[in-house]
Amino acid sequence: MRALIAILIASSGCAALTPAEKMDQFPVMDIKATRPPPGPDKIILTPSNIAIIDKIQFEIGKADLKPISFPILDEVVQVMKDNKQIELVTVEGHTDSTGSAELNRTLSQGRAESVVKYIASKGIKKDRMDPKGFGPDRPIADNATEEGREANRRVEFNIAKQGPIKTTVKDE
Repeated sequence: MRALIAILIASSGCAALTPAEKMDQFPVMDIKATRPPPGPDKIILTPSNIAIIDKIQFEIGKADLKPISFPILDEVVQVMKDNKQIELVTVEGHTDSTGSAELNRTLSQGRAESVVKYIASKGIKKDRMDPKGFGPDRPIADNATEEGREANRRVEFNIAKQGPIKTTVKDE
């Protein structure tokens, strides 16, 4: 009986192997890597402002920029480099109403100055920017909710002075 079981097991596990030259080859696929489509614009240039979609982030209770904000600020730098007709931008710092109004005005002024300092370090002249801190004085949302307070903590880039767009015409 053992011999019969051994023969059945041995014979059932062996399948005939097909030589490699007789196997169907898988077709070679030509695959090219592509970049994903661009995401939504993080900056929108309007006649009155440089609107940013992302938030500029600071250390809590301080005017120190968080490194996560550098890419969006670099995009602001590029917009200002590409649009020399923008002669003056007010960089406006805003806070929510938590804490004293005077402390928030001082904090928002320091934050606006930090943004100007960063942008100037990337090649934009400081005289093209005017930092202003408004603290809690210009809310855009209700400070009674966390969502509202979050919306009120922001930096805005408002175009204060703009010259004509300069174009170059080449002689042919």
